[in-house]
Amino acid sequence: MEIPANPFATHPNDDPDHLAARQSRATFATRADEIRTNPQWSDPYKAEQLAAAYGEHVAEVAGAYERVNERRRARLAYLDGLVPSGPGIPEDASPADRAVLMAAFRGALEQARTAPREQRGQLLAEAARYGDDAMQRAVLQHASDAGDVHLINEWVAETHGVRGYSDERRSLRDALNRGTSSGWDFKDFHTPQRPPELRGQQVPAA
Repeated sequence: MEIPANPFATHPNDDPDHLAARQSRATFATRADEIRTNPQWSDPYKAEQLAAAYGEHVAEVAGAYERVNERRRARLAYLDGLVPSGPGIPEDASPADRAVLMAAFRGALEQARTAPREQRGQLLAEAARYGDDAMQRAVLQHASDAGDVHLINEWVAETHGVRGYSDERRSLRDALNRGTSSGWDFKDFHTPQRPPELRGQQVPAA
């Protein structure tokens, strides 16, 4: 499976969807000017043409923004899947195996909770060395519960080669939650202003 790229690794000035939204704005401005200055068209017909062009422009900007968010959601889902949590019991495990795995996880989790903070990294390293899945999951679960961002970031960087794991996850969540209220998203993806000729009119969907 292809690993989703970090959307923030590309500046908006180089991002194809940011550029597509900007091009749509420029194209609409040109088209609107052509419509308004056409001496052969009546005002009602100009308004009709403006409505069609504006509807297409709104749809293009919304589509570009959705593509950006699709990439953000895909990257966030990938990051969320990097750090295991819970006992990780297979769905097809027998009741006896489930009990054994749960007991192992609970014991490891208790050890992780009671270990001094500086020793949890050692527990994690030993778990990787000896293939102790229960301990690895327990230490990472406790680190997540306790907000030990440093330990998780180090583990993700060493295990998966992803630097700045927690910061990237936070940035992705923030971008998805705030919509087009600020920054580059507002500049490029906010709903385009309706032409004054269309006030009170319904704009057809593109």
